[in-house]
Amino acid sequence: MLIALFGFFIFMSAVRAEDKGGFSLGSTRVIYDGSKKEATISVINSAKNAPFLAQSWVTEYAPGKKQPARAPFLVTPPLYRQDQGKNMLRIIRTGGQMPSDRESVFWLNVKAIPAARESLKGKNTLQFAYVLRVKLFYRPQGLNGEPSRATDNLSFSRQGSTLTVRNSGSYYITFNTLSVGGKTVKDASSLMVPPKGEQRYALPAGAAGNQVSFRALNDFGGVLPARTVTF
Repeated sequence: MLIALFGFFIFMSAVRAEDKGGFSLGSTRVIYDGSKKEATISVINSAKNAPFLAQSWVTEYAPGKKQPARAPFLVTPPLYRQDQGKNMLRIIRTGGQMPSDRESVFWLNVKAIPAARESLKGKNTLQFAYVLRVKLFYRPQGLNGEPSRATDNLSFSRQGSTLTVRNSGSYYITFNTLSVGGKTVKDASSLMVPPKGEQRYALPAGAAGNQVSFRALNDFGGVLPARTVTF
């Protein structure tokens, strides 16, 4: 009998390793040190008797683009069976032109296709494939400054209801929270400030004054201490 399989892809940007049950990744971001040959991340299956097929690849970081292009990285193993437990993925740069004075960012994609249950053999089934995505930061060797002090390179300005954040440093800045005049800026955590560049944020109603408070993320996805600056 023909078994009909329908694949649905559910994208999730980050999953903690301590999440209960099923499929998760060991970290919410990957830092690829350009002085090393590879970077690694763990794939975890904490569910009993529920293996899945894991497929991994790296794409360009292109928010809003439906089909981002493949990036010059090889993930190994690219396809394997993940039983209960943990396995390590190795990410290896294979070429490509990247700036030497700043970080570059990509998406690491890991797709999990659950194995079909024995009790469902011979029946029409609906199959869900989950794709976890975390940011992969390629960090060239010899960048100026320390990542832990990256927010020292931020400057702020305001034009009407728009806040512009400029980053003169070499590292991407991801905000955990951002507020102006005590009013929280929406989408701050999803819009990174690029190195040697800027990011603009729409200010909420009532965001008065010239005082900015923020908390940024570190290399491990942890939250740095809050900072307040006046522009």
